[in-house]
Amino acid sequence: MHAPPEPKRLPDSRAPIEFLPPGVLPSDATDAYPNALTRQINEAVLPTLPNDLTRMIYLASLRDCNSGLYLHPELSHQYGVPAVDRALRFCHERVFRDLLTTRLPEYVLQLQEYIRYTRGETLTVLNTWKGLQAYRATVPLAALSLSSELFFLNIAIALEILGAPGLELQHD
Repeated sequence: MHAPPEPKRLPDSRAPIEFLPPGVLPSDATDAYPNALTRQINEAVLPTLPNDLTRMIYLASLRDCNSGLYLHPELSHQYGVPAVDRALRFCHERVFRDLLTTRLPEYVLQLQEYIRYTRGETLTVLNTWKGLQAYRATVPLAALSLSSELFFLNIAIALEILGAPGLELQHD
């Protein structure tokens, strides 16, 4: 006679949630930078942008769609493509991780702020984002598909909320 199979156990809710494959961005890397270039980007470049969604879009815009390499017009010449690629990849993965732990109301506020930052016409931006879904190309290449889908869902919901009739964008 065979023993009955062991019941499946739910994962420990205290265990860290992995948004990227193991080893891509270690859980203990939340405050550490792998090198001075990464620190410079995190402390001098990224803070000039208003929020994590804007940072994510910016970092994704530096990624070559054919090679997956991150290229910066000045830093790549100054430090070399491999070093800049590593630093920008680390920053992109870190911002993505931060966004995935963000609550939905914050996505709405960050999308609002992004639209103001671009100085685009709100309805045009919302309709373009809904139609093109270009935000799907902003996730890091190493992101787990479940993490990507969560990000896409949060963006899609934020777009619907901001596009709801009678909703006025808040202005500072």
